[in-house]
Amino acid sequence: MIRQSIAKRYAKGLFAVGEKDGQYKGYLVELENILDLFEKEQRLKKALMLPLLEVQKRKELLSDTMRISGTSLPLANMLTILLEKNRMSYLPIIKDVYSDLVDDKEDRARGIVWTAFPLDPAQLKRIEEALQTRLQKKEVILSTIEDKSLIGGVKVAVKGTIIDGSVKKQLEILKENILKE
Repeated sequence: MIRQSIAKRYAKGLFAVGEKDGQYKGYLVELENILDLFEKEQRLKKALMLPLLEVQKRKELLSDTMRISGTSLPLANMLTILLEKNRMSYLPIIKDVYSDLVDDKEDRARGIVWTAFPLDPAQLKRIEEALQTRLQKKEVILSTIEDKSLIGGVKVAVKGTIIDGSVKKQLEILKENILKE
């Protein structure tokens, strides 16, 4: 919980700079690229995230990495502060919070739809459009998860709201009603 609130402060700070200079979308792409680089280069990630090397050596390594990758100055400054405070491991959380801030700015909501069977693109589009109207968002983007235990129907989670229209849920409600009587 503390990590989340600290990460939120960093994300909000970077986002404020991004809004001011019009680069908030670009900073999200950079954050994603840095995290991708860390996933591909595990040794680099460990060297920067674990305080095994002295701070100055890690700063030099980070500086070289940012120079080669063309990292923007505001993001480079934030990464340097994270490194100095041994908070580089917060970066994935910062990226997630930052992504949410960008989505809010763009009037976009992301969520998950669970289905018993694969949805075709047209079905997914209809669900997204229905949610756009219901949530009053310009755009809704859903990722899909197949879950055979639902039997049929769909279950959707967007921004903390769960809409369960699955056959499994309907059977649970029916069972509860029968047991009440």
